[in-house]
Order: sequence, then structure tokens, then C-alpha cells
Amino acid sequence: MSRLIVLSNRVKMPDNNPMAGGLAVALQDILTGSSVIWMGWNGAIIDSSDAGEINSFSNYKQAAIASPRMQGTHAEVTYMTTALTTRQYEHFYCGFANNVLWPMLHEQPELINQAPEDYAGYQDVNRLFAQQLKSIIQPDDVIWVHDYHFLSVAYHCKKLGIKNRIGFFLHIPFAPLAFWRQLAQSCELIKQLAHYDVLGTQTQQDKAHCLAVFQHYLKDSLLEDSFVEENLVEENPFEDSLAKNSLLDFLPINVLYSKQSATRAHTASGTQLKLHLELKSHHALIINAYPIGVNVTKIQQQVSHVFSPLSLSSIKHIQNNDTVKPISQRIIAVDRIDYSKGLLERFSGYRDFLQQYPAYQNQLQLLQIACPSRLDLPTYQRLYKEVKQAVYNVNQQFLPNTDSWQAIDYSEEVLSHETVMTAFCQSDIGWVNSLQDGMNLVAKEYIAAQNPDNPGVLMLSRYAGAAEQMQAAVIINPHQPKSIIEGLNTALTMTLGERKSRYQALLQGLQQDNLHTWQQSFLDDLYLNDTYANKKHQTDSDSPAAVQMFGS
Repeated sequence: MSRLIVLSNRVKMPDNNPMAGGLAVALQDILTGSSVIWMGWNGAIIDSSDAGEINSFSNYKQAAIASPRMQGTHAEVTYMTTALTTRQYEHFYCGFANNVLWPMLHEQPELINQAPEDYAGYQDVNRLFAQQLKSIIQPDDVIWVHDYHFLSVAYHCKKLGIKNRIGFFLHIPFAPLAFWRQLAQSCELIKQLAHYDVLGTQTQQDKAHCLAVFQHYLKDSLLEDSFVEENLVEENPFEDSLAKNSLLDFLPINVLYSKQSATRAHTASGTQLKLHLELKSHHALIINAYPIGVNVTKIQQQVSHVFSPLSLSSIKHIQNNDTVKPISQRIIAVDRIDYSKGLLERFSGYRDFLQQYPAYQNQLQLLQIACPSRLDLPTYQRLYKEVKQAVYNVNQQFLPNTDSWQAIDYSEEVLSHETVMTAFCQSDIGWVNSLQDGMNLVAKEYIAAQNPDNPGVLMLSRYAGAAEQMQAAVIINPHQPKSIIEGLNTALTMTLGERKSRYQALLQGLQQDNLHTWQQSFLDDLYLNDTYANKKHQTDSDSPAAVQMFGS
């Protein structure tokens, strides 16, 4: 039986400890129902001089709940992890991945800070994981690689002689060509990235950027292919309900499409590029958008207890004792402390709102759950201090008339997923203020956690990938204070009927494109036979090895 091998930077071990980071949590939620190997970094850092312990991989196996299609079979998840050495952590993780690729892909080139050894360190770690894959790979296995840490793994796998299908999914934005051109290593990275069999992005716009970048750097490798560029204006599928919302000022989105010809296959599986590569003369690469979803059923089960009459009586406020005055309405925001999340813009816009609408003072509270991250990097150290200072400044500006209220309730506690979902259910507004985001699962989780009889309102940045699917939210521009103020006013004064209408539209989308749909659609393409290469090198009777998909 074929195994699925998943590679991601961090691995969520099967324990009860909460973990920040949507990627690892999402993967943990789907890696059940079949034989899966999950490979990655265990979070530990060891001294580079301790040669005896460098990059030894440990295995931990746990029985998995078999899917209905696998009843009677043995299913387990194998967690295969390693520590990083101090040099690997410095140059691969802190250096090229998070000081170079992260700011470039989030369109912040001014924050790029690259040391001479960083790129070599990035390639070394990509090669390390390729070597580990080589040591465990079996002929029918399929490999699924995740995120910007591992752009080059497929290339190193192919150099080692691995012929198995390898897919790559980018959880963060795929930046436009203009940003790739500012990076000296972009040409080599794209040529290496092209060795994957399937490349997935979060949104159609990211897919368009990807095709443009591949056209630019691989123009000499494309086999009889051409691109046509056209500007398309995005239509709003929730137009009637949002007619009064002046914030939906979406600009035209630049989308690439390709004319159908005898040399390009256009199917529901995306755009297929036919390439002549260094390691494979006839290579077919599928590029498509696979918007990641959430487990709606699981979230609804987690919050079902909140819908009881006793719980609903306390939804609108935080009540520590009988003398505390209730807070009328609550906004919730959950973010890593990262410059892509728009935290400083949120606090500034919230301050402006309270100034313009003073009646909400002492009545409205922003609950900000913030998780510090990457504090070894100076950029994140500065941002962390700025966030703390901004919260303090807002709270000082709006000193409460009583001890029961402060403008921003700020917490850095890492909470369990169920606790966060309950907090979502108990909040009137969920606020996602991303300046640039691949998807942002907080937006989807907030909607999934709402009470259908009294749903809250999602206020969503137009720059989050989720906005491409979730236009029934109140869409704002986080760079424009006026947009934030108007968005808050719209959300806080929205009628129950309109809240329900928006919620139903958003929930329908979540149920249609849920977490398992994302998983299945990507793997359907990854498990496809490489028909283009087969025509060159195999007989028509050949077929791919039988692959057992995990739970549908």
C-alpha cells in the first residue's frame, strides 16, 4: 500500500499541548485514517559542535483512526522529527526562510536582511530532508511538502534519484514578479521549485502571480508554451446584501490565463506546464489554487455547549464577579505577532473609532490574543515592543470611569483550540486585519464557531487570502483608517437579519470548501499519473500504483 509522506517545518506531536500556527494544527487535523509519515523539525536546537547528535531523526508511531474506506486495515501516523543545529537554525530558519523569503513573499522587501551564509544554509537543510526522504522512501510512496521553508526539496530529491510524485503547497502568499526580481537567488529557486509535480497556492491571484514568475524565469524551459495576460474585474457574489457597504472598493485583479493549444492541458486540475528541466527532459507541472479550509463539524461540536441558555446569558461580557458592569459588545482578534497581521494598524484604527464614536467607550472591548514569535530576529523584537506600547497607549488614552473596562484586553497566553473557538462564539465581531496573508484560517474558524441564531460579524481585510472566498464579510482596507472606522460601525450596528444572511452565505462556503476538500483536491492531482511524461517514456497500458487515500 502506498504511504503519504508529509514534510513541514514544524510537526505537531500527538499531545495535549496547544500550539500556535495554523499550518501544523491544520495538518494534524487531516493526518488520520491511513498510513502517514509526518516529517519535520521538532523545535529543538542543538550545539553545532556536538557532531554525534547532529540531525539524527527519531520516530514516534501512533495508531490512527481508520477511515470508513479503510476499516479492517492497520493505520498509523509516524512522526519523524529532528533537531536543528545552531548553524541550521541561524542560517536556514532565522536567516533565509524568515529574514529573506518571508518578507519577500509578503511584499516587504525593505525588511529583507540576508547574511552571506544564509542561502547555503537553506539549501543544506533542504538537502538534508531530501536525504532523509531517500532513506525511507518506497516505490509507491507519495510526498507532500509544505511551505516556503522547502522550495528546493523536490530538486534535491530528484538529484538523489527519487522518482516518486512530489507535491508542494505554499501556505503564504506567492508574491508578484516585481518582488521576486529583487532577490538574487530567485532564478535558481524557481528552477528548483519547478521540479515538483504539483504546486498549490491559496488563491487564484497567487496562482496568477506564480504563472507570471514561472513564465519569466523558465521561458527557455517551457516547451511550446505561451501566456496571455488579461485584466479581470472581480465580481462580488454577495452584491445585493452588500450594496450599502461602501468598503468593498476592490481594485481590478491582474489575472493570467493561457490560450488552449495542443501543447497545454487545461482540466479541472489546474494549469499544466510542460518543461525541459536539468534533471528531467520532459516534465509536467500542475499549478493550481487549492484554498485551505477548516473542519467546520469539529468546530461546531466544540462550541455546542455555549449555545445553552446559561452560557448565552454571559456571551456579551466578561464577568469576573457580581459587581462588574457588563461589556455591551466585544471584538476578538487572534494573531501571531507578525508585521503581516496589521496589529499596529488595528490598534490605531480602533483608537480612532473610539474617538469618533465616544458612546462606545466603556461599552466596547477589543480582546487581542497575540502570540509572540521569532523573537530571535531583531525585526520581531522591535515589533513586539511596538505592539505592547501601542496597547498601553490606547488603554491610557481611554482611562475607564470604572474598574470594569479597558479598551483593549491583551493576552499572550497560548490557549487550546477549543478555548479559542468558544471565545469566538462569545464575541460580536471577529477582526482579521492582515496586511498580506496567504489565507488566514482565523477568519474561517470565527464563522464556523458562530451561533446560527445570533451570529457575530466577520470584519476581514481585503489583503487576506480568505477575502477571495468570503466576500459576505465586512471587507476593509487596513491601510485606510476611514475604512476601519466605517467597517466597525457597520459591523456593530448590523441587524440580526443581515448578520444571519451573511453568516449563512459564509458558512455555506466553508462547508463546501472545508479542510478535507482541500486535502482531497490537492491529493487527487498529486496522485494523477504523469501522463505527459508517460507518453514520452512509457506504454499506454501503464497506470499509477494503487494509492490509498485517507479519510474523505
